[in-house]
Amino acid sequence: MKVDGSFAAEAGARYALALAKACAAELDLLFVAGDQSAGAMKCAEESLLRLLRQAHALGLKARSVTEIGDPVRVMREYVAREGITLAMASVTGPEVVRRLLREVPCAMLLVRVVHPGRMASPHEILVPVYGGEFEGGGLEAAADLLANLGAYWHAQVVLFQLRQPLTRLFDRRRFGEETPEQAERKLHGFIAALSRRGLAPGTRVSWGRRHGPGITAEAAARRHDLIFVGTKGPKSFLQWLRTGTVDHLVQKSPCDLMLFRPAAA
Repeated sequence: MKVDGSFAAEAGARYALALAKACAAELDLLFVAGDQSAGAMKCAEESLLRLLRQAHALGLKARSVTEIGDPVRVMREYVAREGITLAMASVTGPEVVRRLLREVPCAMLLVRVVHPGRMASPHEILVPVYGGEFEGGGLEAAADLLANLGAYWHAQVVLFQLRQPLTRLFDRRRFGEETPEQAERKLHGFIAALSRRGLAPGTRVSWGRRHGPGITAEAAARRHDLIFVGTKGPKSFLQWLRTGTVDHLVQKSPCDLMLFRPAAA
C-alpha cells in the first residue's frame, strides 16, 4: 500500500489493513517522499507509525518502507523487485488513476475515500457489471476480493446492471435487444463465483443512458457505503476512460470507491 503522509492516503490505507486481515496477507506500507521538507517528513513518519500500530493491533505482519522519487515509478519498481501480487493506493483524481493502471503491472486496487467515518465497516457494496460480464476480466480474482471483504465486514454485495431505456414512448424493442430478465441472467457467472466462496449477492437491473451518472445515482438512492468497480486492463481502461465513466465516479461518487484491475497480461 502506497502512503504519502496525507489524510487521504492514511484513510485509504485503512482499507489495506482490512483487506490484509480478511485475506491473512502480509502488508508493506510504502512511503514515497516527494516533498522532503522537515514538516512533510514528520507528518509521513507519524502517519506510518499510526498505521503500523493499527496493523499490529490486528495481528498483521506489516513493515514500512521509505523511498525517494516519482511515486508511480517507485511503486512500479518496488512491485517488480519484491514480487507484490496486489498493490493499493489512495487516489483523488483520474490523472493519477490513469498512470497507475497503465504503469503498475500487478493487480491494482485503487481507493477513493469520500466518507472517512463510514469506511471502517461498509454494510452495502455496489458492484456495477457491464454487459453481464464483470469488467475486470479477472472474475475469479474480483470474486476473491469481494468475498473476503464481504465476509470481513458482514456486508451485503449487490451486483448492478444499467440498461438503456427506450428513446421514445412508442419505440419498439429492437431485434435481439435484451429484456431486464435476460440481462440479469448474464450475471449468473459472477453470482456462481461468489456463491462458491460462501457469499450470496443481491442483484439489481435499472435503466439509464450513461454509466457514470447511473451508478452514482443508484449508490446515492440506495445509500450504499462502497462502490467496487472493475476494469479489463490498461488499454481497455483508457478506452473506457474516454466515456467519462471513471472520471465521473472518481469526482462524483457519493460514497467510497474501489477500482480493481487484475494483473496485466
